[in-house]
Amino acid sequence: MHRNLILFFSIIICFVTSCEEGFDLNSGITLSEKNELYTLELNVSNNVTNDLSPVHFSANVIRHLNYQIRSDSRLIGYWSIYALTIDGVSENIAQFPTDYNIYPDQTFDKIDENTITGEILYSSGGWTADMTAGTVTTSLQGVTTIINISFDHDGPIIPLDGYMIWDYEKDGHAYHEVLQKAVTTDPNLFSEPESHLSIVATGGTIEGFTEPSVFDILIALPNELNSSYEVLGSFVPSFDYSEGNILVKLLID
Repeated sequence: MHRNLILFFSIIICFVTSCEEGFDLNSGITLSEKNELYTLELNVSNNVTNDLSPVHFSANVIRHLNYQIRSDSRLIGYWSIYALTIDGVSENIAQFPTDYNIYPDQTFDKIDENTITGEILYSSGGWTADMTAGTVTTSLQGVTTIINISFDHDGPIIPLDGYMIWDYEKDGHAYHEVLQKAVTTDPNLFSEPESHLSIVATGGTIEGFTEPSVFDILIALPNELNSSYEVLGSFVPSFDYSEGNILVKLLID
């Protein structure tokens, strides 16, 4: 997961009162920072200016790593028991249906129904998965179970009516449980979180900006290495300040 990641930095700009002809305002400066997915760069034309010379800048967001859907995404969703055998003997699941709602935060709800008495039992637990080993470990009411899992579909999300197969041992008995996806899983659960860029200034104003606002600029990059997004603007110093800042922040929700 790549949530609540923040990149930010600032460039200090010194003001001079002299407007002498030939003063060097062309020494460019670049700052950069990285998080898991992106590189954030701030490029300024110079860091010394006067009240008649704005500082031109660009802010660039560059993808340096492709976004990967979590490896355990196939488990997540609402499942109903389709078949159950214990020690090779088929059980009557119509009389005792069981549902599992497996959540992205590694918790799950289990719903057991007795169709004879009408009683419904709700319980909740936790889970972790090792998709390389093909196992999921559940913890429910103090009991930990290691389950071998397999699926009838490839891809990050099992479609409606697809199957997940569990094989595990409990109390000395061998369980073979087939679960069927009962509700379509929302693919937005696994989409890349939104990123927003903001640029603020002290000791001056930002003008000539290439976006409608300097706040919460949506950065939607293709999932390709080195794809980038650039915004441009100019920092115009105030008359009553001797120093200013350009602050750039990238927030991943």
